[in-house]
Amino acid sequence: MQVAAAITIDFQVQGFFILPCDMNLLIFLFGMFAIDHGLYVSVTNVKYAGNDTWEVSCRLFNTDLEDAIRDFSGESVSLRTDGDIKKSEALVAGYIKAKMHFITQQGNELALKWVSGSAENDTVWSYFIVEGTSIDVVENALLVELFSDQENVVAIERDGEKRYLRFNAGVKRLQLE
Repeated sequence: MQVAAAITIDFQVQGFFILPCDMNLLIFLFGMFAIDHGLYVSVTNVKYAGNDTWEVSCRLFNTDLEDAIRDFSGESVSLRTDGDIKKSEALVAGYIKAKMHFITQQGNELALKWVSGSAENDTVWSYFIVEGTSIDVVENALLVELFSDQENVVAIERDGEKRYLRFNAGVKRLQLE
């Protein structure tokens, strides 16, 4: 098992969560490569909200997520508008829940609970809540079945401490220090 290193970067307020500057760069790159993109990256932000609750937001290219859901469930979906996402939220949530896991030190998986989703340009934001006091292991295999060069970045924040994890086809599970 690989152990993730902590990195500290200044933060800026950006919408639903506080995002690190480097994460904002990744989000900017989403827009640059949105049409026939050659960049395969997902961005997930996890922030402790208090009262044993974590807020999770996950951003994926809509066409990649549509392809992944089709391969995963056998159903074709369109994820271009908020209405499309609302109609397909069970499929979106089901795929993400199957590919991303948060685990305690005792080995208990913390359930991802769907909150909502939204379309933004050529991407889909999915919002979840996770209940638990700590996250000790993260698994993220989003889209690696589609793209061998898929990169999944997870930013975790609790009590002012920020950690960044990078997942890909060869690294799907990391333990926090």
